[in-house]
Amino acid sequence: MLILKKAYRNVLGLFLLICAPSFIYSDNYPQSFDYTSTEVIANGVSDQEILRDRKIGKKHKKLSYYLYTEDFIKSFIEIPTANVLVDSSTLSSKYLAGRASIYNGRDEKVGTCSASFLCIQNADGIYTDISNYLSVDNGLVVSWFTPTTLINLELDSIIHSMVTECLVIASTKIGFNPYYGKKFNMIVSSDDKKIYFKLSEI
Repeated sequence: MLILKKAYRNVLGLFLLICAPSFIYSDNYPQSFDYTSTEVIANGVSDQEILRDRKIGKKHKKLSYYLYTEDFIKSFIEIPTANVLVDSSTLSSKYLAGRASIYNGRDEKVGTCSASFLCIQNADGIYTDISNYLSVDNGLVVSWFTPTTLINLELDSIIHSMVTECLVIASTKIGFNPYYGKKFNMIVSSDDKKIYFKLSEI
């Protein structure tokens, strides 16, 4: 009887040893790892990519920064503009450039935003071409262009024309840059005092 019990324990131990690896390395992950189809569409990535990233523990980064509008206005320089032809269709023009410190969610100064604004007014209205650059101490460097129209050529109106949503790629590498080559969806918004930059890695 004792011999049978020992044999039974040995067989049971061998069975558990054989089954354990298939359980550990199984692809049957818990329900908590699943994404809804809405989240998949919103992030612009496939189910396979999401599951793969989850398996290797990859996290999609979300970064948030802001600047003070007043700081940007105080830094402005104006580059002189003039019509090339006497009978030019341009009624008025303004070319400005400025920069301001950006801050993170803890109100710490973490980098710089710079932008140049080329404003041209004709009979159809005021068109502005904005070149934007964001440089963060953590290595993130992104640039983007914002073509837009303005109500007037007042400084506040020009600054708030930065508001947009776009895809940006960290394609500039200066020193240490863990974000180099990564793509982000960026939303630029504003209120009476600040310009906000929210980036979500995709």
